[in-house]
Amino acid sequence: MRKLLSFVVILFFAVISGACINTFAVHELNEYAIKYMQSGDYHSAISRLESSIDLDGAIYESRYNLAVAYLRINECKKAYEQIVEAQKLISDEPAVFYTTGVAANCVADNIYEKKLSNGEVEKITYNDPIVAYKKAKEYVEYLNIANNAFDKYATLVPNAEDVNSVIQLMNENKDKIAQTQATYELKNESK
Repeated sequence: MRKLLSFVVILFFAVISGACINTFAVHELNEYAIKYMQSGDYHSAISRLESSIDLDGAIYESRYNLAVAYLRINECKKAYEQIVEAQKLISDEPAVFYTTGVAANCVADNIYEKKLSNGEVEKITYNDPIVAYKKAKEYVEYLNIANNAFDKYATLVPNAEDVNSVIQLMNENKDKIAQTQATYELKNESK
């Protein structure tokens, strides 16, 4: 019985100390990632943040920072996936809702635009009417997601300096949604 109790105590401290080491390592990786992002080295930041998530995927800051880094290199879908995971971990952080809106807007924009390596933007068209219709629905869906996230952001921080520009962006998105719905005869699915 004494051996069993000793084993349980040792196991308990091993688990606790392992968790502390992981938490320390995650925070250290996040700090390095932030420094890399500040210097413009987003690929190194992404590498650190992915390692951080591998150690502990339940820390929203890692996923939030990874989403921001992906946005900086125009990896919109990856950014969106990470910010959705961050949102699952924290439900009232305004920055997460704002970034969700930005990521969803970015995904929507990339449906009809491709950023070239020289910085120019190339328009994307879809000749197949079935594909064009599906892309239009996807475009509207992501714009609605963006607007819902921006609305939550504006509700959480109504006095933030950028609320007016966020509201303006939401109105522009509503116009794009209405135009796309009219062009492709989509049902009104605005939320």
